[in-house]
Amino acid sequence: MEIEKFRRYLKRKGLSNSTVESYCNTLSLYEREGYKWTFDDVCKWKELQMQNHKPGTVNIRVHAINKYAEYSKARWRLKPVKVQMQQFVENQMTMGQYQKLCNCLLEDGNLRWWAAVKVLAGTGVRISEFLQIKLEDLKVGYVDVCGKGSKYRRVWFPSSLRNEVLSKFREPGLILPYSDGVIRKRFHAFAKKYKIPKEPLHPHEFRAFFARNVYEKCKDLKFLQDLLGHASIQTTIRYLRKTSKGISRRLSKIVTW
Repeated sequence: MEIEKFRRYLKRKGLSNSTVESYCNTLSLYEREGYKWTFDDVCKWKELQMQNHKPGTVNIRVHAINKYAEYSKARWRLKPVKVQMQQFVENQMTMGQYQKLCNCLLEDGNLRWWAAVKVLAGTGVRISEFLQIKLEDLKVGYVDVCGKGSKYRRVWFPSSLRNEVLSKFREPGLILPYSDGVIRKRFHAFAKKYKIPKEPLHPHEFRAFFARNVYEKCKDLKFLQDLLGHASIQTTIRYLRKTSKGISRRLSKIVTW
């Protein structure tokens, strides 16, 4: 019952469905492990998390605990783990993998998921924003979606994307009438079926894929920032990081002395 009240509180705060579920899962985990809602117990729990999980995972859980502390009007707050931002990523979706996914979905006659992939990769929308997009929006050419922080922003559909999707997919209503959790699981299933690496095949990677390819064509960081709806250009820059292997190859070509 308490978790359900917490879930409703998070939704009133305008958090995305995936964030709400992540925070509620953390709360369930904390209580299943038998900890009490005292500052001493919360600190012990955080230390155990730091020993067994990556900093990024720990910080997500710390944010969840802090949000519950806010909800329950507790006076304490946990400090997040300090993490130096990596200047590289381990995995990225390649153009070849993207094209293989699109081709395989078309060959299977899976037009709804094909259209979803085309829209995600052709607009760079967040998954929470994508879940608001209807086929009718593509006919208009743009749509105003409720984005991060409950702020509305406009998303444009490139003419090539509109023409291609509308020529093949004609189902009215939402492109994908599913939750973000279902979408993630299906992408993992597609990765296995089509022999595409699982790691880069998740909804948010299409946003990074869009960012990298748009910047490669225009080299206009401010334009890309506007398209992605970022308040800070530093956030936009994070989407343009190279892979560890890519950095190694480039450095090897440069340093020949």
